[in-house]
Amino acid sequence: MRILHLHKDFEPLRGGGGTARHIHGLAKALVADGHAVRVIAPDAEATGASYESVVATATGFAPHVAWADVVHVHGARSKYAVAGAIRAKLAGKPFFYTPHAFYEPHGPANAAFKAVWDRTAEKFLLEKGAQTILLTDYWRGWLKARGISDARTTIIPNCIMEADLIVPPRGADVQRLAGRPALLTVGRLDPVKRVGDIIKALARPGLAQAQLHVVGKGPQREELEALAGSLGVTDRVTFHGFVDDAGVAAMVAGADAFVLASEQEGLPTVLLEALIAHLPVVCTRIPGNLAITSVGGVETTYPVGDIDALAALLARVADERIGDEQVAALKRHFTWEHRARDIAALYTAALGTPKR
Repeated sequence: MRILHLHKDFEPLRGGGGTARHIHGLAKALVADGHAVRVIAPDAEATGASYESVVATATGFAPHVAWADVVHVHGARSKYAVAGAIRAKLAGKPFFYTPHAFYEPHGPANAAFKAVWDRTAEKFLLEKGAQTILLTDYWRGWLKARGISDARTTIIPNCIMEADLIVPPRGADVQRLAGRPALLTVGRLDPVKRVGDIIKALARPGLAQAQLHVVGKGPQREELEALAGSLGVTDRVTFHGFVDDAGVAAMVAGADAFVLASEQEGLPTVLLEALIAHLPVVCTRIPGNLAITSVGGVETTYPVGDIDALAALLARVADERIGDEQVAALKRHFTWEHRARDIAALYTAALGTPKR
């Protein structure tokens, strides 16, 4: 099969986010299984991987859609995804849709816009596509609550390529991060990630020696730095900016725990990667996180925004252990080596006959 993926941004190796990494891993697994894969985006990164990565704006979709047997569009409430799906529909090519996550509105005007969009553009993607691939069952209920049919949906979780995982250093090669406990969080510095909650927790009793290491870029950095200053914990919060995969693996090895305080997530591979590296985690009790922690048997979760509960978990998380059986279960459920063929089977079914 010739498979075209498109997303509004695609920089999986330069900190482009979970959706880009999702597509990158899936594309590699599909190629390994004998398919031809092309990824297009306005900023498509040259990854050097086994699939094609091509820069294309919405006005340049035609030759790529003509090349493909199937088109897979990614990203909720994305004009780029809708344009790609319309082009596929006009060309008579089946298209698939993975929204990843629907974020809640911020303010009345934004809420009105999203309500109209969900009942028009999203409705088109969900009802006219060959299949919508949701990351967790939670999103089916979310769609139903908004009067949008979930009849053409299937659940296949966000995954990672096990072969791509960088094994963290061990023994004498480990450089411990500062702090007792040394806490690590990785992600875009955006209000939805609620990194500020972790900073606030540092000021709670029992965490006087804790230090937070923040990896990622984003518009909220200055606000978070000011928050740390106002709470008197500036010297215990380090903003590392962008760190490549090898650097993050080294930080994982040197940390006592990984923290994810987000109020919304699709299915965060960064949480999954930490657990597979046997690093204890503390995370919010939201559907995207729970889809992972339930498989891994992890109980260190707390309600979004509950700083006291977060602080209590951080004070004891260094004593937690992630065992080999937990890691094995996560790998079976959340790696492309096991799950890419589930998606390829959907493509094949939409075409009617297998293509290679």
